[in-house]
Amino acid sequence: MKTIKVVLHVSDINQINRMKSNINNLFKEDQNLIISIVINGEAVTKFINGNDIEINTNVNYYVCNNSLEANKINKKDILKDVFITPSGVHKLILLQ
Repeated sequence: MKTIKVVLHVSDINQINRMKSNINNLFKEDQNLIISIVINGEAVTKFINGNDIEINTNVNYYVCNNSLEANKINKKDILKDVFITPSGVHKLILLQ
């Protein structure tokens, strides 16, 4: 069976619940998917320590460093299982 890669993009805080639903629905269909989420804009503010967002450990999360800087978020405050990428838009292109 061929492995399918999925890339989702979240830039707005209001998209986070939809992102979670999409992840759950995708894994219901195929548990072998490789899912990557690129997070930029104001959405990066939810992926820091102290927020109650649950990270699915079967998903690769990438937050945009440009957005972190724009929102004055220290890299040390990012959730443990989240990767930092220099540019979210560029990462989105690379993953497609």
